[in-house]
Amino acid sequence: MILQFSCRSTEKERQVIYIKGSESMHETFNALKEDFEKTQNTWSIEIQGGGSRTGLMAIKDNQVDIGMSSYGFNLDSILGENHGVEERVVAYDGIVLINNDENPIGQLTNDQIGKIYRGEIVDWSEVGGDPGKIMPIIRNQNSGTQKYFSEFFGLDSLSKDAVVAAENNEIVTKVYEDKRGIGFIGFAYVTLNVKELQLPSVKKTDTFFISPSFKTIRMGEYPLRRGLRIYYREQQDQKVEAFLGYLASERAHNIIERNGLISNRANEKVSTL
Repeated sequence: MILQFSCRSTEKERQVIYIKGSESMHETFNALKEDFEKTQNTWSIEIQGGGSRTGLMAIKDNQVDIGMSSYGFNLDSILGENHGVEERVVAYDGIVLINNDENPIGQLTNDQIGKIYRGEIVDWSEVGGDPGKIMPIIRNQNSGTQKYFSEFFGLDSLSKDAVVAAENNEIVTKVYEDKRGIGFIGFAYVTLNVKELQLPSVKKTDTFFISPSFKTIRMGEYPLRRGLRIYYREQQDQKVEAFLGYLASERAHNIIERNGLISNRANEKVSTL
């Protein structure tokens, strides 16, 4: 006679925290997810990208618990008054302009960058480089990085030669593979495979050029500095409250910075910044 035993897991099924949004925050939040799940056995996390606006709209439609955004949207105009959504900056980063390592251009002015992305400058020789058509790379319309970049450089229109990339790593690949390319990525995605461009310092615009670094971004000297934020309902449930508490911990701050971002250790809500 064969005895059959039913095997039951001794671990209680975890409740899921659903997070969606910014591609610039995706890798860091994956690292936070893995660590958070190690610290307790009550909650797990599922993360999707899709862009900053996607994350905010998912909160609006009650599809997720937390939205990630690399852009500070006007919540009242998008969600309406009395929307009941809180906004918290969890980290800061810089948007880094990159070009191919074989391209001799190492710095650009704000005016030159704007003209390149509007299609008013179309050849590298126009900014002192080797002759060759410029291939500007942009993000899609859901990207908070694209929205921030367009507003900073006054891009009311985009070059007809612009190539759309879905996320940061794709931009790095395109620039690495094509000497004509220029793109912009989050500071956490910088790699030795491409070259970072120096930009005019906030303090001495167009007379002193500065590279992105932890120090220059933290001190506010690097011009393309932005807050990376999360959205969640004011009346959050226990699982969201638990994750927010974890994000305020020294453990989480260290993971954020190991992933190339500058943690908001003060842990302020946007309204108090």
